[in-house]
Parts: sequence; C-alpha cells; structure tokens
Amino acid sequence: MLDTTYAVVSYLTGPIADFVSGLRRRLNPLYGDWLAHVSVLPPRILSWTVGDRDNRLAHLREQCRQIAPFEVALDGVSTFWPVNGVVYLSVAEGLAPLAELHSLLNHNGMYSAEPYAYVPHVTVAQALDEAATQDALKEVSQAWAAVAKPIRFRVDSLVLVGQDVPGHWVDIAPIPLGSYSLSSRFQSI
Repeated sequence: MLDTTYAVVSYLTGPIADFVSGLRRRLNPLYGDWLAHVSVLPPRILSWTVGDRDNRLAHLREQCRQIAPFEVALDGVSTFWPVNGVVYLSVAEGLAPLAELHSLLNHNGMYSAEPYAYVPHVTVAQALDEAATQDALKEVSQAWAAVAKPIRFRVDSLVLVGQDVPGHWVDIAPIPLGSYSLSSRFQSI
C-alpha cells in the first residue's frame, strides 16, 4: 500500500484562470505552477493499492453522474487569517452544488477527517505569515477591483489529482458530472 496525497478539483478556464495564475506566480512563486481551481475534496493522504485507485475512481464517477453541471460565480476577495495564511476568491453562486459534491464524495475510500469546515473558494495565495497575508489581501483586492464582473465559470467535470512528490500535482483522471462528455484534453487519460 502506498500513502499518497489526493484531491478532487474543478479547474478554472479562460480569463479567470489567467487572472488567478498570474497572481499566484507573483505572490506565491512556490505554488505558481498549480492550475487555478476550486477544490471539491481538499488534499488528503490515502492508503491505496493500485487496484483501490481504479475502484475509487469508478465510485467517484458513479457518484458524480448524480450531479448535473452547474455555474459558479466569484464575488470577492477574502482570507482565512488568523486560522491560516490563505487569500482567496469567494464563491457567491454555486455553493450548494459544491457542498453537495464535497459531502457526496467524502466517503468510502475518499474519506478524510478534515481540519476545517469545507468552504468552496479559489486560492490565490497560501502558506503566508500575517504580514504577507495582509499584503497579498490588499494586492489581490486591488487587482480584483479592476476585473469586469460578474465572473462565472461552468463546472461540468472534476479531476482526481495526486501529489507524486511534495508540491507537484498530476492529473490522474477526469470525472464528468451528469452525462457530460469529456473534452479532448482528457481523452488520453
């Protein structure tokens, strides 16, 4: 059995992904290569055999067939300080289906007792001390003020990702929602 860190995410695309990625590279170069996303299942260490992963993926796909694709709207900048040094874009619409997905998928072989309540968001900067958190909050707020609103994106599929070495995440497999057909990006996975 291998202990590996896994997560389930929905990637952002288009201008909002570029906006978040640019800020991440500037504010948090250590995390700058990570694709902009909303975590449905935050990172968790799981002990799986090779066969377990295939079985868990099949279960995730079956569960996600129950959820129709949906829209998410982002509406502001916030931080989790003083709990931790994360600056993020908050979710205004789409909270209920994201929470439903989290609840639905955080079972069986994907279960993890999480240290914090699930709050859907798009992380812009993380692992910051207090001063860096406040500086990032100010910079992201200023950049966000210049963005044309509303910012919306469609969640029509998720991706199971794994951390093969610390700080390096790889896409393992796509997970479509409802009867959504996968894009060509994932045809070879």
